[in-house]
Amino acid sequence: MSNTGPPEHRGRDLDDRGEIVEFVTRFYRDIAQDERFHHYFHTLAAVDWHAHTLELTDFWAGMLLGEPEDHRDAGEVIEAHRWLHDADAFDEALFDRWLEILNTTLDDGWAGPMTDTARRRGHGLAWAMAKRLTGHATRRT
Repeated sequence: MSNTGPPEHRGRDLDDRGEIVEFVTRFYRDIAQDERFHHYFHTLAAVDWHAHTLELTDFWAGMLLGEPEDHRDAGEVIEAHRWLHDADAFDEALFDRWLEILNTTLDDGWAGPMTDTARRRGHGLAWAMAKRLTGHATRRT
């Protein structure tokens, strides 16, 4: 069965782990398949998607729900991407595209205060990663 359109809007907020799992699955699937990001996932790194999805879910659940207690902080996540940046430097267009996919994923799936928090935190993460890795911050919106 092929997917011919965007997934249905969930009609929910990102206020529990199940919704965050769905968000992470949709968002990073679209990131990995995007032409701007494809080679990072398929050429530079052999990604174990099951393990990576669990890590990403823990990260977003930590940012949004305060769980689990041992989640990585944003600084650790940024540093975990340094080797990719060193192999093929990130640029402003890459961060802009990441934010575009983030916004589309959120808009197409969720609404509510925690969804707004996810958007703000995602924008803050992109800003911090751009600043730390490239020396230039992205536009904050």
